[in-house]
Amino acid sequence: MVKVKINNIKFGEKEIEVESGFVSEIIKKLGTNDDSVIFVDEEGKIYTSDRKVPEGIKLNMVEVFSGG
Repeated sequence: MVKVKINNIKFGEKEIEVESGFVSEIIKKLGTNDDSVIFVDEEGKIYTSDRKVPEGIKLNMVEVFSGG
């Protein structure tokens, strides 16, 4: 299990645990769509759904919108 802290304007900060540590699993656990969010760490590094995150990382979940 990997513990991750997620910060978002809607729900503030919450800590979740995921089995694999992949961002795709974090997205599923939060019940959001991977096309509508990106995850950024405190240094500005972007984490896409295919990336694995280290234990204890703090990520900001940013909602994105397409202007189409």
